Amino acid sequence: MIRVQNLTKKYRNQTGGRSSCVKYALDNVSLDIKEGTITAILGLNGAGKTSLLKSIMGFIKPTRGSISVDDQKLSYQLYKKMIYVPDCPTHFPGYRVQDMIDFYKDFYETWDDHKADEMLELFKINRNDYIDSMSKGNIAKVKLVMAFCLNMKYIILDEPFGGIDVFKRKEFVSMMAQYMSDDQALILTTHEIEDIESVVDYVHILNDGRLVASFDAEEMRLHEGKSILDKIREVSFDD
Repeated sequence: MIRVQNLTKKYRNQTGGRSSCVKYALDNVSLDIKEGTITAILGLNGAGKTSLLKSIMGFIKPTRGSISVDDQKLSYQLYKKMIYVPDCPTHFPGYRVQDMIDFYKDFYETWDDHKADEMLELFKINRNDYIDSMSKGNIAKVKLVMAFCLNMKYIILDEPFGGIDVFKRKEFVSMMAQYMSDDQALILTTHEIEDIESVVDYVHILNDGRLVASFDAEEMRLHEGKSILDKIREVSFDD
C-alpha cells in the first residue's frame, strides 16, 4: 500500500531577489492507495495532481509530511516495484519500438514479452517502427505498453490517454483491469473522466492543492446517484 500523510509542498516566489507570496502545490494531503485497485487522482488543471504523483515517486521533495510504500520510506530500491509514465515523450531519439523493448528488458527482469505481443497487436503497433515517426496517439500507446509489460506492483500514469482516439481509449481502459493482478495497483490522472468511469475503484479529487473528496466510486454511485464527473463539478466549483 502507498500511504501519503499530511503531504505539503510549497514554493516561495522570488521577485527582484526578494521573497514574495507562498504558493502551495500540495496542502496537507493524506490518502491511501491499496493493491488490487485502480485509483484516479482527479481535478482541474493546476490542482496538484502531477505534484502528488511526482512526490510519490520521490521526484519532488515535500515541504513536510511523509510517503511510505509497503511500510518503507521512499528510496531508490522502491523503483524496482514502481513505474511512472509522465505526460511527455520517454523514448530515446532514433529508437524503434523494438529498441526500447530491448532497453527495458536489459534493465528489468520483470519484462513480459507475451504481454507485449498482445498489447502491440491490440494497438496495431509494429515493433520495427521508429517511434519518432509515429503520431502522438501511437507514441502514447507505446508508453502504455512499456509501463504494463514491466509487471511492476505500482503503475503510475500521468494523463496516459493524450492523443489516443476515443475508441482506442475505451478499448485500453477495459483492458487495464484484464491485465492487472490482485497484488498490483494502478494510479492515474486523466481529464477523460467518462472513459474510466466503469473501471476505477477509488477517486481522490484535488482542488488548489487540497484534497477535497475521497470516495469508493461504486459506493458513491449507489448512495448518491452521481457520476465521478458530477462529483468533480460539485467539489471543484461549489462556491
